[in-house]
Amino acid sequence: MKKNENRPRYKGRSSFLRYELKGSAGFFIATMLLSAFAALTELINPRIISCVIDYVIGDEKLPDSGAEAAFIRILGGRGYISEHIFIPALMVIGVGLLSAAVKYLGGAVNSAGAERFVQRLRNTLYAQTVKLPMSWHQQNPAGNIIQRCTSDVETVKNFVSAQLTSFARIILLIALSMVFMVKINVRLTLIAAAFIPIIVGYSLFFHSRIGKTFMKADNEEGVVSSIVQENLTGIRVVRAFGKEAYECDRFTAKNESYTLLWIRIMRILSIFWSMGDLISGLQVMLVVILGAVLCVKGELSVGNYIAFVSYNAMLTWPVRELGRTIADLSRAGVSIDRIMFIMNSEPEDLTKGSSDFDEDCDVLIKFDKVSFSYKDGTDVLKDIDIEVRKGEKIGIIGGTGSGKSTMMDLLTRLCDEDRVRGVISFMGKDIKEYALTDLRRRFSKVSQEPFLFSGTIAENISISADDISEEQIMEAVRDASLDTMVDSFKKGLDTYVGERGVTLSGGQKQRCAIAAGLVKRADVLILDDSFSALDAETDERIRKTLYEKYSGMTMIIIAHRITTIAGCDRIYVLDNGRIADSGTHQELIGRKGIYKDIYELQSGR
Repeated sequence: MKKNENRPRYKGRSSFLRYELKGSAGFFIATMLLSAFAALTELINPRIISCVIDYVIGDEKLPDSGAEAAFIRILGGRGYISEHIFIPALMVIGVGLLSAAVKYLGGAVNSAGAERFVQRLRNTLYAQTVKLPMSWHQQNPAGNIIQRCTSDVETVKNFVSAQLTSFARIILLIALSMVFMVKINVRLTLIAAAFIPIIVGYSLFFHSRIGKTFMKADNEEGVVSSIVQENLTGIRVVRAFGKEAYECDRFTAKNESYTLLWIRIMRILSIFWSMGDLISGLQVMLVVILGAVLCVKGELSVGNYIAFVSYNAMLTWPVRELGRTIADLSRAGVSIDRIMFIMNSEPEDLTKGSSDFDEDCDVLIKFDKVSFSYKDGTDVLKDIDIEVRKGEKIGIIGGTGSGKSTMMDLLTRLCDEDRVRGVISFMGKDIKEYALTDLRRRFSKVSQEPFLFSGTIAENISISADDISEEQIMEAVRDASLDTMVDSFKKGLDTYVGERGVTLSGGQKQRCAIAAGLVKRADVLILDDSFSALDAETDERIRKTLYEKYSGMTMIIIAHRITTIAGCDRIYVLDNGRIADSGTHQELIGRKGIYKDIYELQSGR
């Protein structure tokens, strides 16, 4: 899928398949045509065998015209064929080899189409997932999303490449088998055909019954995947609290529920498949017995009887496969619906809006009577008024849950904007007027719990900006007091940090994140309690570098330690979502209030 391709909103399963089959539809059409040709070749051999048995080995009267007469004449006549019986035998082998070659080619083309299809589907899903707003990701567990992007995608792929592509071959085999059978004996054909609506009917019945169970099973699989994902991510916490047994019990309980659902599904499918075997067996038995009776009565030749039984065997498989395709529609339909849930969720439009910024605007950031509440109506921020000028160092302090991090999420438009009241401005313009991508490029945010990707130290530091040289990375490493650690590693910047930086300590991860924030050289650097895992000496050394070397950069520093923000130009004190006080460090410790209480508590006064 091209990056600039506009994807429509899916109205249903058919529109989903039409769009996702772009680029692979040709492969599947070719597969269907090859399957149809293979089906035609399979229908030739029974007629060859029937003709040889009746008119060469047997003594049936050869008609003056028709396909059989033409076949005998082309091969040299009855006498010549009876003396060279290997000729029709070689023809049967040749037709069989041709059929096998066509089937092989069809399988290869189908496999290529299936991989192209699933590649496009995964690309579309991933591109959609990363564009969905944070509120959506907070409501949908990562394990559930992963399960939809893997298991459900594989289910849809198997249905499209196996069942759907074989549909044309099934219909053609049924139609042509019926045509050949009608030419042999009409009554016997009607008896054989009477079982088709029965098989299709019970398949539709099972399709309607099993759909909801498949949905429940897929949802349970999503829950199981979420538990696994959470435990692997938080394995240190599980081990630290000795909760291995508890987590095992929790997983076992959910896995038991998931297993029971699949046992129920397999019971239903076992009944479905058993009924298929029973009905197909009855049909074959009836055709064989009645055909033998007609053969004894002289109403059916031995060759035609053998040919009819062969065609009936060919008819039985596609009819059963048609029933299975109908039944598999349930599972594939559930998987398509689960994928469409992601695809039809409203993504963030990252490019809509202005990209023009007033670089000369002195007031960089302004919160004007800003309030924010959760979905349940609980207020998080109330009437926030803050003004940040270019180059200022702003400190924010407050208790846990006072709304410090939420303010920064609002500034970078990571929260649900429908629940925001008031105006947040950046460079003199409402942040809602800017394109999200352009706005977020102006900020560099370092969180308290930084996320490091599986890769090297250099890759994690350079992830925040493009075309960064090793010299620039090393400069950021030194400014973040990370150089001693890097020098201690044998591979230096090329040291692999593991998933989520598992090989590094909390302080080392925070310094990697600070280096990534610095190397971006954004207009505003947000340090969201990013010094919490650092010792006092490292904290002071990094702050000194920030204040001296990056004096022209605007910074917002959120902290719980007074020493971290004491050197800021202005400090805001948050309490229960409101600004309780503001001023410089000296002003705030000079008057009664929350800031002074925190200062005296931390300084031991």
